[in-house]
Amino acid sequence: MSGAHDNGNPPRKRKLIEVALPLEAISKASKADKDRKVGTIKNIHKWFAPMPAPAWRALLFAATIDDPGDAARRAELLDIIEGLVPDKGTAPSEEALKRARAALAEQGSELPTVLDPFCGGGSTLVEAQRLGFPTVASDLNPVPALVTRVETQLVPSVLGKPAVTGPGDGFEGIADDPMAGFLADVEHYAGLVEQQVRDQVGHLYEPVAGGEVVAWLWARTVPCANPACAIPLPLYSSPWLSKQKGREAWLRPVPTGRAIRFEIGEGVAPAIPNATKKDGRGGKFTCPACGTDVDEKYIRKSGLEGRMGLKMLAVALDDGTAGRRFVSEPADSLTAAVGVPADAPDLDFPAQALGFRIQAYGLKNHQDLYTPRQLHMLGAFADAVSEVHSWVLRDGGDELQATAISSVLAICVSKLAMANSSQTRWKLDSKTGTTKIQPGFGRQAIPMLWDFAEVNPFSGAGGSWVGQINAVVSGLKALPRSSRPGLVQQVDARRAGAIVPEGSALVATDPPYFAQIPYADLSDYFYVWLRRAAAGIHSDLFGTMATPKTDELIANPYRQGGQEKARQYFIDGFVDVFSSLKTASRSDLPMVVIYAHRQEENKDGEMSSSAWDALLEAMITAGIGVVGTWPIHATNSTRQRGQASNALASYIVMICRPRDAAAVSVDRRGFISALREELPGALRELQQSSIPAVDLAQAAIGPGMAVFSRYAKVTEPDGSAMRVRKALACINDELARVLSEQEGDFDADTRWCVRWFEQYQWEQGPFGEAELLANALNTSLQGMEDAGVVKARAGKAAMLRPEELSTSYDPAMNHHISVWEVTVHLSRVLEGKGTGSGVDAAGVLLARTRPRIDDDAIKELAYLLYNVCERKGWSESGRRFNNLVSSWPDLQTAARAAERQGAVPTQDSLAFDTAAEGDEEDLLF
Repeated sequence: MSGAHDNGNPPRKRKLIEVALPLEAISKASKADKDRKVGTIKNIHKWFAPMPAPAWRALLFAATIDDPGDAARRAELLDIIEGLVPDKGTAPSEEALKRARAALAEQGSELPTVLDPFCGGGSTLVEAQRLGFPTVASDLNPVPALVTRVETQLVPSVLGKPAVTGPGDGFEGIADDPMAGFLADVEHYAGLVEQQVRDQVGHLYEPVAGGEVVAWLWARTVPCANPACAIPLPLYSSPWLSKQKGREAWLRPVPTGRAIRFEIGEGVAPAIPNATKKDGRGGKFTCPACGTDVDEKYIRKSGLEGRMGLKMLAVALDDGTAGRRFVSEPADSLTAAVGVPADAPDLDFPAQALGFRIQAYGLKNHQDLYTPRQLHMLGAFADAVSEVHSWVLRDGGDELQATAISSVLAICVSKLAMANSSQTRWKLDSKTGTTKIQPGFGRQAIPMLWDFAEVNPFSGAGGSWVGQINAVVSGLKALPRSSRPGLVQQVDARRAGAIVPEGSALVATDPPYFAQIPYADLSDYFYVWLRRAAAGIHSDLFGTMATPKTDELIANPYRQGGQEKARQYFIDGFVDVFSSLKTASRSDLPMVVIYAHRQEENKDGEMSSSAWDALLEAMITAGIGVVGTWPIHATNSTRQRGQASNALASYIVMICRPRDAAAVSVDRRGFISALREELPGALRELQQSSIPAVDLAQAAIGPGMAVFSRYAKVTEPDGSAMRVRKALACINDELARVLSEQEGDFDADTRWCVRWFEQYQWEQGPFGEAELLANALNTSLQGMEDAGVVKARAGKAAMLRPEELSTSYDPAMNHHISVWEVTVHLSRVLEGKGTGSGVDAAGVLLARTRPRIDDDAIKELAYLLYNVCERKGWSESGRRFNNLVSSWPDLQTAARAAERQGAVPTQDSLAFDTAAEGDEEDLLF
């Protein structure tokens, strides 16, 4: 990326982010941050699809610091960034922060205000404050606005203050930790809140003989479809309560009169009674009393008619030992007789919404997500927290302390709701067989759950009030200790640029993902409880009955009248957003915009993405150009939402600036010519960064749009302006062409294997066709058989699948070697099980190939093969090659370790020399 003129001004200095980033270090830290369960700001409150904090830390620094133009100094700055992103995803050391702040100070200009108009979970602003930037944040949605206000405005305002209720003068601990007094107050008032709630609703939580209740396990019921039976049919998906060795427990349904009761079976039995849910997708169940089947259509009808109920399956107890005990529902239990409180939340779900399916089963109102007892309990906690502000003032605290403490406890009520509704699962760990509570929102949706766990809020276990306090405190401890308070407002992003002085901000944001997440509709789940607990202290956030929906900037076809209208609404809204942000942005700084969305194949077989083309069209219409992109690999590609779903392993960082006022127009041919000149080098850089193969097409959008957006207009042959969607199609075509051309760099055997794979994958094809192709490529089918990658029998030829390859393969000792065989053997070892498999073993194999095969060739082949698999719809093979690329940094680390340990032969020690290898090939052919 070269220096440019900015709207007619003198040439600007490039920032480091426009030249270089230590992507491997940033990605490693970001993946570790995603995997961390405690001690991150994610523990403070749930938000949807948050950007990893280490990535923001690195990006904000690099977007502000000038590129020195000197390789040695640039290396020093990149080393500073690596210090900011420890590989375990933790906060950087104080020494690393001092180096970064000193480098920023050397710039000689005042630090800009970091502005994020879609503040979400607050990671952008928290990391900006950690580096010393002033911050301003906004969000139309009150839930993220409150969370970010707590993190960046309220907590910094009370740092260093003694505890209101602490021993002596309350100064204990603050000399070592400026947050100590505040955290002590949070825990003190949390205890007072719990005691008040116990006094009010504790009698609803009956003790059970044998231990403290951890959870009550429930199933929804519908009347059996057999009129002669008509018992309440419990809908549950697994008979297993625990598979922990020595503590196995399972459900045994026993028909009794006109009902089903459940006994608890223990240990390993020859036959475990089936759950009522039948195998397969969808809601199909069998009555345990009469054997009648019911389907999802019947269940929905029953729910809509008000005939859906609840049945207790079992009670989970903590008996003081290392596991759980389970008992049947007590005979005298009054739990099911608790009524819905009169002041329960009365907010209907939208008739239709992204990610919602529960309305079809008769669950129409937020109170339908909870048992009556949970509604009593959550209301009592919210009401008690609403009094905390006055308690703190009564005890001598100041207004800031009272607001901060009560705000944190309001957040704890909101988190308590996430773990105390019918969205809470009783989850079996597949490895250990143990069980735990899994709160709602494992996905960005409110799905229909047949069975669920009701947590004991007074138990101290996960999901309880004490559990929420501990989790939030661990998140608060991850906040910086020396930050100045920021400003957080509830503002429509279309007007967010006006909340800072013109030309003063570093704009850094992760905007909503088009039509993937219904942020506002989901946020109402939290809003109803936050409003009850915190409206008195945050009247600017909680003045409405529900979160704002009309102006939310997502493409919601249900709200905007169809898909095309929703798309145009999104574009028009973001034109306003980027126009406003352009005014706020400091002229010497780029905007940093993060996006992650997968392109999909449309009905014409082309790759397209309404999300990408809508966002990019809005940016370009607003006069914003993309001057560079970086891919940050932040999640494991083998996660639950795999490659076949619309989910990415990488975030795409777009570096944006106002388009040059002197930009010229170009025709389609000129645009394609520029793409062909610039895209190959950019793609090679992406491949060098080990971006997952699944994300390469998305990452290529960046350098491609950098070309497209530099022009005032690209004209089609008919004189019309090229649309973004067509430009993306051109970029995808060039990507396919570049990958195909890389095939020419491979050896002849590998080229044969690629061609055959494209045609037959691992299946058989005609021997004659295989031999003709081999002759055309000047190679030998017999030689590839001898190498162990092809089998030819009875007039047929096929390539061996990775799992069929020889486990004794040693590339250092083979006379005949190709990029293909090394690549598939690496996949075999990486994906294998047991001794001689995994990353370390694959690293040894990679190290032993290095004297003869270039690493880059292996990786390029994996990218090419993934591209083939994606076009062909071969998901399992595609997953293999994507996993190979995604694991590349770890494989290289393991290979270097193998080389240090002497596991690799030198060129001189090989069993043959290169001349002999050539002679041998001549004999074979």
